[in-house]
Amino acid sequence: MITVLLSILAYTTHLTPLQGQGCSLQVSPDERVSTLKHLVSEKLNVPVSQQRLLFKGKVLADEHRLSDYSIGPESKLNLVIKPPEKASPEDPRHRGPLPPFPTIWHPLGQVLARHFSTADAEKVLEQLQKDYERSLRLLSLDDIERLATWLLHPEVADAVEMGFLD
Repeated sequence: MITVLLSILAYTTHLTPLQGQGCSLQVSPDERVSTLKHLVSEKLNVPVSQQRLLFKGKVLADEHRLSDYSIGPESKLNLVIKPPEKASPEDPRHRGPLPPFPTIWHPLGQVLARHFSTADAEKVLEQLQKDYERSLRLLSLDDIERLATWLLHPEVADAVEMGFLD
């Protein structure tokens, strides 16, 4: 059994730390993240659907085990409490949250761990994530529109690249 320390954040339009709030839970490293979320729900009365657990800045996927993320004794996790969904699932405009993107970080971390020490693999992965997020922040709306057109309508994007459309 390990003790996991949770730091609690409220998620509104931005992250707002709730000063002094936190809790600790005893769990096995082999437990799934989804099990930890159910324990958090029981202890803090926060619905599982409103929880997002983060470890070292990474969102934890429900189907993975805590040990998959190298969460050990006295690890500190952040619990982000999202506001309840306003649109109902029956509402055709409601599409639900986007899946965690990209899902490549965990497998990439595993590959790096095979070739580097744990500390070096974590440093490389962290730098890759920072570079990726920085690149996304630098995209203009025009860049996003061009990318969407290229992905959704490659024939139009090819014509634009060749100078047939502008």
